Amino acid sequence: MTNPRQTIWDAIRELAGEDLAKHFTVTDVVDRTGLHRKTTSDYFACLVAAEYLAQTQDTPPRFILRKDGGVHAPRLRRDGTAVTQGAGTLNMWRSMRVLAQFTYRDIALHSTTPTVSVTDETAKSFCAMLLATGFLRVIQKADPVKGRLAVYRLIRNDGPKPPQIQRVKQVFDPNTGKVYQRGAV
Repeated sequence: MTNPRQTIWDAIRELAGEDLAKHFTVTDVVDRTGLHRKTTSDYFACLVAAEYLAQTQDTPPRFILRKDGGVHAPRLRRDGTAVTQGAGTLNMWRSMRVLAQFTYRDIALHSTTPTVSVTDETAKSFCAMLLATGFLRVIQKADPVKGRLAVYRLIRNDGPKPPQIQRVKQVFDPNTGKVYQRGAV
């Protein structure tokens, strides 16, 4: 099932047009998407609070897209602040997809931004689980005596969504819908 907020965001971007100057209403989006009015108005409230949308004083209110954050729907709380949960995992996955080979420390450094902090321990744990479930391959073994970290390469790059480490110590790949157990290389 598609994320309702993504469906709403796609409809808003279509309705706004390329010049972002066209006005639209909640009803326009509800009619286009078939989603529930409350779901749509709640997300509109988040977008207004975050200043993605501007609301007119008309009755019913009309909206205009003030800033287009791209194809991905902004992840926002009611007060308009950005949701950062999962951002570290997403950043680590993106870093792994870009780097030809890496250590867990490389991943931590490349994944940390001004708003998202990824510790060495988090990156080490993520790499260990992806290695155990066949997403990574060791290119060079660690040598603690020489102070050398293990070097990895991503070998299962199924798409842009990061693998999700589940509490039962398995990995779910949202790109394929498959679950990988430890040792399933």
